[in-house]
Amino acid sequence: MFNVVIVRYGEIGTKSRQTRRWFESILMNNIREALVSEGIEFKRIRAKHGRILVKTNGADEAVGVLERVFGIVSLSQAMEVDAELDKINRTALKLFRRKRKELGLERPTFRVTARRITKEFPLKSPEIGAKVGEYIYENEDADVDLHNPRIEVGIELMDGKAYLFVDKIRAWGGLPIGTQGKVVALLSGGIDSPVAAFLMMKRGVEVIPVHIYMGEKTLEKVRRIWGQLKKYGYGGKGELIVVKPKERERIIQKLKELKKDKYTCVFCKYMMVRNADRIAREFGAKGIVMGDSLGQVASQTLENMYIVSQATDLPIYRPLVGLDKEEIVGIAKEIGTFELSTLPEDEIPFIPKHPVIRGSWEEFRKIYRAVFGEEPKRKEC
Repeated sequence: MFNVVIVRYGEIGTKSRQTRRWFESILMNNIREALVSEGIEFKRIRAKHGRILVKTNGADEAVGVLERVFGIVSLSQAMEVDAELDKINRTALKLFRRKRKELGLERPTFRVTARRITKEFPLKSPEIGAKVGEYIYENEDADVDLHNPRIEVGIELMDGKAYLFVDKIRAWGGLPIGTQGKVVALLSGGIDSPVAAFLMMKRGVEVIPVHIYMGEKTLEKVRRIWGQLKKYGYGGKGELIVVKPKERERIIQKLKELKKDKYTCVFCKYMMVRNADRIAREFGAKGIVMGDSLGQVASQTLENMYIVSQATDLPIYRPLVGLDKEEIVGIAKEIGTFELSTLPEDEIPFIPKHPVIRGSWEEFRKIYRAVFGEEPKRKEC
């Protein structure tokens, strides 16, 4: 029944004309990639007057995919007809009846909201809404409610066409992936790091996922998590990079010999960032993303995060730093990573019973020299 999907964006519309066209172009490319990758046929994708119109006979399937494309604020499956009042009336009535049947309502309340995006249609927007509403009222057993209707018929008119719809489906918003450069995201098998990567993707960043190997069970879990995140990653090309640390066992043993094993977690995270730094430079990435939430665990105090941050000159982005666990879990459930993150994983035998909570940079430097025989790299301020 529906032959077009209306794609609406938010932030993109606030950009200057030239920048907006560039954002629109990337968003349309990401829409095209999403539809092609999911096997959904479409006839045309074009930007018009602050909207993107996707002409397709598979509007139902298209909406389910496009609501995961970042940059899109809302979507509507719509009928495109010539902007003639008789055709608009008949199409509006058809959509109203379909929605009434879907909701199982005997005498629904409704309203009609019309908007002339271009002004060639002779009636003004309120007049169109009144005319079409009167037509539905005369042909259906229904009541008008302008404030809280059960059914709302939307009409958008532009360039001699009318687009009619009865649903506006919320999408994630944000910015199209590919508009804000690349970052490396450290992905563990936990709840937090996938959410951190997701939030960066939502801001238009292409994520290069890196996992520091802990065991086969955890690796398989992380592969599944990244597979879920890629459902939101249209416009990005990142494949999971797995790093197997060469010196981890030696470092852990040396810390035990020095009786400084309380610094094990801080050392491990420091070395993770060192690996992420190397990969970021290989791929031209502009920073590193971590799933730290301030005070959540021992390695995520301000003091310990400071030490870990000295492992790179690149910016470290921590989008979860001000969120509590409940907020993070809520996002993880919404994006489909929570259940995957709670699957069993390999045990980590080297976590100390009493990890350092507020590590000292000077003490860390001394331990580092004892382990590696050189000064740790420190980020210059």
